[in-house]
Amino acid sequence: MIYMTIHTTHLRRCLPTVFKSGFLAATKVASRRLLTTETDVAPNFAFAFDIDGVLVRGAKPLAEGKKALKLLQEHKVPWVLLTNGGGKSEVDRVADLSEKLDIEISTKQFIQSHTPFRRLVDNYSKVLVVGGDVDTCRHVAEDYGFKHCTMSLDVIAAQRSIWPFHRFSPDELRHARSLSEDPFDAILVFNDSRDWGCDTQVIVDLLTSEGGKLGTKNSKLEQTLPIYFSNNDLLWANEYHLPRFGQGAFRTCIEKVFKDYTGRDLQATIIGKPYLFTYEYAHGVLNEWRQETFGYDGKLKRVYMVGDNPASDITGGNGYGWYSILVRTGVFKDGDKLDAAAKPKIVVDNVLEAVMHAIQNEIKLK
Repeated sequence: MIYMTIHTTHLRRCLPTVFKSGFLAATKVASRRLLTTETDVAPNFAFAFDIDGVLVRGAKPLAEGKKALKLLQEHKVPWVLLTNGGGKSEVDRVADLSEKLDIEISTKQFIQSHTPFRRLVDNYSKVLVVGGDVDTCRHVAEDYGFKHCTMSLDVIAAQRSIWPFHRFSPDELRHARSLSEDPFDAILVFNDSRDWGCDTQVIVDLLTSEGGKLGTKNSKLEQTLPIYFSNNDLLWANEYHLPRFGQGAFRTCIEKVFKDYTGRDLQATIIGKPYLFTYEYAHGVLNEWRQETFGYDGKLKRVYMVGDNPASDITGGNGYGWYSILVRTGVFKDGDKLDAAAKPKIVVDNVLEAVMHAIQNEIKLK
């Protein structure tokens, strides 16, 4: 695998001056001047973009992200957003991103960490939904089709001594629902926990219960329920200048507590980037979107994965055979050590440079 670094000045020198196959051939970042040709040939490549640290930084959109997406949209190059973020419905996230990035995004172009949980609806009836603000993730789970969704919020409202150090406010507790005595079938971590202590206690209680009945404990402290984590990101990027702990850190805590308490290793299913299931799902979505929206026939030859997190975006893209491009606007910083699986094809300053590099590469391959 080739590992290169490219900066803006070098990019300006090496970009070609003519677009081929109906796409933008070059752009001078300083002048923002775009040149196009008259031909219109369907591209056999597409893009998958991470969001946090690539297109936005916390609540703020990155200017290069807006330019990159508009460029691809204008020239009918297919792309999807593939994020380990979540906590809201796909409809809400797309509406928010469309406004921030000033571009119309379809829910069919948006894959967040827990989107594949839809496939579990027929497997489980009553689930513990973990993470997100108040009970937002409960509503997401219900939109997916889960029939009986309970949260730690409901558990604490019913018996606060289960975790007396909880941080739920009176306003939040008003969102609690009554608990049924039906046993739980599974635990689904949709998003980052807002109260690690409370969620850890409730999760471990259920994992070691008798057949999923809250308030019981099996004599062997065996794991009696499956648990799913929607992503494994140890770090993610927001407005703060250093990366912050993500759901992967919470998973590590659950595993450690479970091991210390039971003497057993936790058996968990993890999806999201960099796991193969998520990339298979995304590749299928890209092909469907490409056909449905632009009428392009034939399968994609290349997908460019543009991300800021080597451990998730780049490792996953490499593992699935995509062309990985790492940007400097998020988690990754120059000097960070990268293992073999997390080394990208190229490192660039931002997402617009990533798109221009990909176009240059496609021209070379013609």
